[in-house]
Amino acid sequence: MEKKLVLIDGSSYLYRAFYALPPLTDPKGEPTGAIYGFIRMISTLIKELNPEYMAVVFDLPGKTFRHEKYKEYKATRKETPDELKVQIPKIKEIIKLWGINILEIPGYEADDIIATIAEKAVNKGFKVIIVTPDKDMIQLIDKNIFILNPVSGEIFDREKVKEKYGIYPEQFIDYLSMIGDTVDNIIGVKGVGPKTAEKLLNKYGTLDNIIKHIDQLKPKLKEAFIEAEKRLKENIFLVSLKKNINIDIEPEELKKRKADLIRLKEIFMELGFKSLLKDIEKKRIIEKRVEQKSLF
Repeated sequence: MEKKLVLIDGSSYLYRAFYALPPLTDPKGEPTGAIYGFIRMISTLIKELNPEYMAVVFDLPGKTFRHEKYKEYKATRKETPDELKVQIPKIKEIIKLWGINILEIPGYEADDIIATIAEKAVNKGFKVIIVTPDKDMIQLIDKNIFILNPVSGEIFDREKVKEKYGIYPEQFIDYLSMIGDTVDNIIGVKGVGPKTAEKLLNKYGTLDNIIKHIDQLKPKLKEAFIEAEKRLKENIFLVSLKKNINIDIEPEELKKRKADLIRLKEIFMELGFKSLLKDIEKKRIIEKRVEQKSLF
């Protein structure tokens, strides 16, 4: 039976949970909206995918190897709101009590950790599902790596990428380098948006090949590529995910452990999560029944 590993982009989940719900507070008046939203999303995901192996991967505060090479990288991004920051430790505590692994490495983004673990897992015979709305990770998709977009509910394989973007995953680094990314402060080729990038890649195959045939481009487009040539090399470095980080963990170690339901119940009571308390009670009843059956 094929083993399935689910890797969750925890940082994107944090922001989605934080902004998806109106401000919630616990009985002490502390913010809890992101905690509640995060737990709800993970709970739904577990019910849908029932993974035996899973991990939630986070960015850590501070500079990464990309900032060292390109100081302007993500310079336009806003600081994490304080109301979200104070909820992160509790979210991580709950994830661990749930028996789910957490991965985070100083100097590397969650995307690179996911890329490395996914590569390792595929080499060990795993099927990998990456849960993220981040289109940067589309470059990782192959016959054993899929992406589940938690916002749209779409599952992307190679053909789904072609259907939606008009290109294949192996062309995505070139695609992102050309169109740029305002969120990460990556400046693309002037006048080249998704449609133009798609047409060029379908005609020439790769960015290198576009540059080799630059004289065939319309004058305005040719001029834009000449102006952006040096920057495009930087862009490729910035958008390419690293698959060879030195991570001292094997996919087999990411097996989901038994949840500490007693401690989780205590925390949910403290936070005033009544609906989550009901879920915990149901889970405890089911586990007791399973234990009783195993006695006979």
